[in-house]
Amino acid sequence: MAQVEIEEASRNLPQLMARAVSGEEIIIAQASKPVVRLVLMEEAEPVVLSEQEEVDNSLVEDMLSAFEEKID
Repeated sequence: MAQVEIEEASRNLPQLMARAVSGEEIIIAQASKPVVRLVLMEEAEPVVLSEQEEVDNSLVEDMLSAFEEKID
């Protein structure tokens, strides 16, 4: 299990998702407080992401904003 801060998670989402798909549990924290667990959904068909895939930065920013609103 690995823990990463929200800022790092937003920069490295594809890599974190790839790690979760491979079975690793990723904890996303804000100010060192665990808030979200990123794990593979067993009923879903696994999708392997390559590190070369680009992430839509606006989507990541929207997710980050929604996440921060929920925990404030």
